[in-house]
Amino acid sequence: MTHLATVKPNTNSVVAHLPGVRREVRAELERRADLVRAAVAAHVQTGDLARSLTVEVSAPDATVSIADPSILAINYGHIAPDGTPVAGLHLIEAAL
Repeated sequence: MTHLATVKPNTNSVVAHLPGVRREVRAELERRADLVRAAVAAHVQTGDLARSLTVEVSAPDATVSIADPSILAINYGHIAPDGTPVAGLHLIEAAL
């Protein structure tokens, strides 16, 4: 008779809330947030973009967010009003 392993349905939640896992998630978030902060700091004109950067930690998840309304144009590029292409800064990708 063969016995197959079974996994309890809440295993992912149990593991995600372990103190060591939470510490590592926080450390990884801070590492990635530092990469984004450095990329943003290298391209400051008004400071609005840097002020819109937030780091949120809520058990068990963590998020680095940029709330500037122009983030898509800043990150991926756009066409200036005079028709000149403006290259994106790819700030989001800095954290990947």
